[in-house]
Amino acid sequence: MKGVPLPKFRLALLGRFELSRTDGPVELPNKKLAALLAYLACTAPEPQSREKLATLLWGSHFETQARQNLRQALFRLRRALGEDALIGDGEDISLAPGVVDCDVARRQALIRDGSRASLAAAVDLYKGRFLSDVNISEEAWADWVGAERQRLEGSALDALVRLGEIELAAGHADNALETAHRTLAINNLREDAHRLILQALAAAGRKAEALKHYQDLVALLELELSTEPDAATKSLAAVLASTQPPSRSFAVGEIAKPALPQPVEERRMRGEAIGDSMKVLITDDHALIREALHAVLKQLKHETVIFEASNGRHAMRMVEEHPDLSLVLLDINLPDRDGFSVLGELRERFPTIAVIILSALDDQDQVKRAFSLGALGFVPKTTEREVILNAIRLVLSGGIYIPSEILDCEERAASRQ
Repeated sequence: MKGVPLPKFRLALLGRFELSRTDGPVELPNKKLAALLAYLACTAPEPQSREKLATLLWGSHFETQARQNLRQALFRLRRALGEDALIGDGEDISLAPGVVDCDVARRQALIRDGSRASLAAAVDLYKGRFLSDVNISEEAWADWVGAERQRLEGSALDALVRLGEIELAAGHADNALETAHRTLAINNLREDAHRLILQALAAAGRKAEALKHYQDLVALLELELSTEPDAATKSLAAVLASTQPPSRSFAVGEIAKPALPQPVEERRMRGEAIGDSMKVLITDDHALIREALHAVLKQLKHETVIFEASNGRHAMRMVEEHPDLSLVLLDINLPDRDGFSVLGELRERFPTIAVIILSALDDQDQVKRAFSLGALGFVPKTTEREVILNAIRLVLSGGIYIPSEILDCEERAASRQ
């Protein structure tokens, strides 16, 4: 079987325009020729009409002149890349497969792969603003390149945050922190990157710095956008602050001690045989709730095997069959037995499994009872999905999730004493 031939040219568009081959850089005569190649590379393998290409780069010219300019540009491009570099002698033109290795296409493939190594390679490809040195005074070009710059920047930021989350889950808090700062260097208003900083600082034992960063974020959002942090960020900050509760009388923060289960990634780093996949059990008698939680868990950035149970007996049977579960999401109101009794049995028989309680209510007494029995989190079912996901991540990394509404109640109660 013959090997796949290597591309004749490498094309860099993420930052400054650079065209090269094995023997060195290739200089194109003018910016419009570079722009034409960039557009064909980004839209490959889809053919583009001559009318569209002429409008893109010569829209301000008369139609006859625009088409003549396009013909000359295509002739020059074939001379620079080879006669077989372009396909189509009629109305449609496209870049031939395998001629150019474009960093935009390569980066998209790496992001789709989604592994740590691929994401790291993808973020390294983003050298700066898309085609930063190719500025052409044509309305159609400005519209296209502006939209591409926005899309590619957003994609780069998403990849950076995903990479940071993978580093954090692997126990590499310093790497996660560095990645988050790289994200903010591109866009300092990305709130998911600020949340990553909070989590990374907390995981590194720098909780005071995390809370200071949150206060700085509050000021930044007020100054730049006249808004405040979203619910997910507020809930994370509340959890970080909850280790120093304002009142010492029956506070949830006092009851919620660091629990017995070791964080999943910490156990993996110690070499414990916990398998390549994280296992989670959802226990709830409502199919819609189970389905919604299933969708939330699928957003975790590592492989997750999800089991479901509709009652307490079924849940305990599933746990017995899978004692290597990392997490149980447990409804407090089950049809066959009290969810608190299931929690107590889990803590007694399977102390290494983390448990997050689900409840239709956010009653303070229920929350206190759940934490006193060893739960690591309490999530009202009315909670937004992003906040639920953040709570799960926090618990899996060794933290404790307490609803911000409960903490607010305690602060008000303390202030009245």
